[in-house]
Amino acid sequence: MKVLDSIDKFAKTDRIAVKCLDKELTYKELKNYSDKIAKYLLEEFKEDRTPIIIYGNKKNEILPVMMGALKSGRAYVPLDITFPEQRVNQIINEIKPKVIFNFTDSCLKIEEALEINYNDLKDILNKTISVRISNDNWVKEDENCYILFTSGSTGKPKGVQISKRNIDSFTEWFERYLEFDECPGNILNQISYSFDVSVIPIYIGMANGKTLFSLNKDTLEDLHILFNELTNSNIDCWVSTPALAEICSNFDDFNKSNIKKLSTFVFAGEVLTKKLVRELMNRFPKTRMINGYGPTEATVLISAIDINDDMLSDERSIPIGYPISNCELNIVDEHGNKVKEGQKGELVVIGDSVSKGYFNNPEITNKVFFTTSQNQQGYKTGDLAYYQNGIIYYCGRKDFQIKLNGFRIEIEDIENNLRKVQNINNVVVFPIFNEEHKISHLTAYIVLNEENELSNLKNAMLIKNELKKLIPSYMIPRNIKILKEFPLNTNGKIDRKKLMEDLK
Repeated sequence: MKVLDSIDKFAKTDRIAVKCLDKELTYKELKNYSDKIAKYLLEEFKEDRTPIIIYGNKKNEILPVMMGALKSGRAYVPLDITFPEQRVNQIINEIKPKVIFNFTDSCLKIEEALEINYNDLKDILNKTISVRISNDNWVKEDENCYILFTSGSTGKPKGVQISKRNIDSFTEWFERYLEFDECPGNILNQISYSFDVSVIPIYIGMANGKTLFSLNKDTLEDLHILFNELTNSNIDCWVSTPALAEICSNFDDFNKSNIKKLSTFVFAGEVLTKKLVRELMNRFPKTRMINGYGPTEATVLISAIDINDDMLSDERSIPIGYPISNCELNIVDEHGNKVKEGQKGELVVIGDSVSKGYFNNPEITNKVFFTTSQNQQGYKTGDLAYYQNGIIYYCGRKDFQIKLNGFRIEIEDIENNLRKVQNINNVVVFPIFNEEHKISHLTAYIVLNEENELSNLKNAMLIKNELKKLIPSYMIPRNIKILKEFPLNTNGKIDRKKLMEDLK
């Protein structure tokens, strides 16, 4: 496995593997610690390869536990500290782990599992002499590397299983796309380990000897500390959701003069707006801007594109890019037939990047995963898209299609047109249901580019008047609420769940 081979290789140098605030972990320490953890798991749990659970947020020692699990032939399941207690317990009950590495101050008290806290881990690392773990023990081909739990429509989280084969497929393609080499460099490691975009710094960054510059939860919650950390980071590759960059762009000093080495932005996880890209291009001239797209079920990203001025002047939204080179991406109609160029349909991915399915959940797995006649794994993304000149354009979720007063409406269509309205930075639109569980109207939450002295009502009137020029009246949200900023969830995405709670 390339990341494990690379850790061994860079352990012979003095390179730093990860930094968080004032603490560092070298590649030499990462190798030694991960070997010791692998040895501990192999000796204590013998042939039992049940996945381990890692509960915490950005502590440097989390990475040796992850790599130690892989070296012992086990998958890891990362749980962030922002997960509610009920979600944590649901996942633990689903996995039934033999061991939980707990990097928090709370005690989980799971009777069936051995709970290793931070002090216990230090004892393991201090007691054990240096060891070498044979790569015969490492995870292999179709064995799971990690399991990430995503929200399920039933309220029960779904565990997406990602194997070594899946990881290899993704990293071989995207490493080439990023044009990474083994020169020293710093890559932003802000995204929660429970969110798949964090795989980019871990499996591509460390595979090329980069330093992961970590931002923990406390840092992200204090904008001044956040900005100070970024200005002192020396990062040359930025990986995040668009939402974090939007927050940072509130600082006038967020620019090339203060983050001098930054040469590449990689965005994924949610819609990237033209307004944000224009702002960043002004502040970071000649910096590469990459828009990526992909479901967790197909390993992080399955398409990407470098954004240029032509895309910003185009009436269409920013494309999600060219398809991954070692997978097949098809756009199909409701009968599974490929549509013509320019026609909208569901995006389906086939190839080695596709997960084997949801952990211990065959019923839901069989609804969206399939195997082709050539024995390749496929996944129906549920996302609508179309091809134009070999480039894919995203059109929203199938399940974001609604019917209001007899009209079929796509929520993303409204959101994209709202973003064209003067002074609107970003927007989220929700359907509102009545007591009969039918959609009665739409509500839009909006963040402005520049705050003004107008009331919410007057701002809403101005926005609706401009929106009438772009979309039919039946698509215009009845209610428009102006916010100073959107709340973010642990993945760095706009917290739609929190906004929906405000509607109740």
